[in-house]
Amino acid sequence: MTDNKPNNSSTPDEIDLGQLFKMISNGFNRLGVAFLRVFLYLKKNALILIGLLVIGIVISFVLGTLSSKKLKTETIVRPNFDSTEYIYDAVNEIQSNISSKDTTFFKEIGISIEDLKGFRIEIQPISDPEETKEESDQELQYLKLLQDFKEESFVVDIVRSELTKKSIIAHRITFIYINAKKGNLVAQKLLNYINNNKYYNNLIKTYRDNAQFRIDKNTLLISQIDNLIDNYTKTLLPDNKERAQGSVYMENESALNMGSLLSLKNRFLKEIEEKKSELTEQTEILSVINMGKTQVFKKPFLNNKFFLVPMALVILFFIISFIRFLNRKARELQL
Repeated sequence: MTDNKPNNSSTPDEIDLGQLFKMISNGFNRLGVAFLRVFLYLKKNALILIGLLVIGIVISFVLGTLSSKKLKTETIVRPNFDSTEYIYDAVNEIQSNISSKDTTFFKEIGISIEDLKGFRIEIQPISDPEETKEESDQELQYLKLLQDFKEESFVVDIVRSELTKKSIIAHRITFIYINAKKGNLVAQKLLNYINNNKYYNNLIKTYRDNAQFRIDKNTLLISQIDNLIDNYTKTLLPDNKERAQGSVYMENESALNMGSLLSLKNRFLKEIEEKKSELTEQTEILSVINMGKTQVFKKPFLNNKFFLVPMALVILFFIISFIRFLNRKARELQL
């Protein structure tokens, strides 16, 4: 006869589960106590915090009244002839000379140092917010598909156009100033200074001379092709029709490939169009797409003195309270 012993195998699991629930309950209790302590602390110091906020707002209002309102002009530009690095260096040089108040530098430009009070210049690239990664991948796939037609002449034009659009990035130059009457004038003089570079001016002249040379040559070649086609057409006149005196006729008509001549003419016309566009667009180192008008300069939220001063006073109060709390705890440990 065997004794019936109680099964206690689940007892440790039940004890562990109970301890777990007890720990969770203690954690929530501590969290609730911490929340109540914070609430009581804020309630106890509510008048002080409200007073600091009011004082901070008053100080911000007074500072805003005493300080001059800042204005800005945003100019959209496009660097030409791979001059992006030069333009960034020029903008940094100008800002550095503004900070150091280099009178000699600005005297050569024709700007008085008094006109630069509160003046600042910034530059940043303009990215396309509408272009997503999916659109970029689609463009890449599109260019890969063009490889199957790489022997066609139109593919070269498409690839060149796409690469040009990607390589030339527009930039925004922001001029920040106080004097509304002289701010735009100073900005224009600084743009003229950036565009006045001996190396790039010589490069522009070379580009323009080459473009005009190609236009003249292509125009002459197109005229010769037209004459050749015209003379070839006259050879096709009926025998019983009188032919114009002084015309040149081909003895071997099959030697003239009309398709190739017309294709060559179209290529010359396309190149003339491109060169004329270059002559129109690439006249300066920095092409000004849009010279914006004067507008009020609005600072970001965290840089606005109207909000920054009250926040600084409140944070300072919390830091002082925390230091006093640590000091009190340290004294208790010493006892």
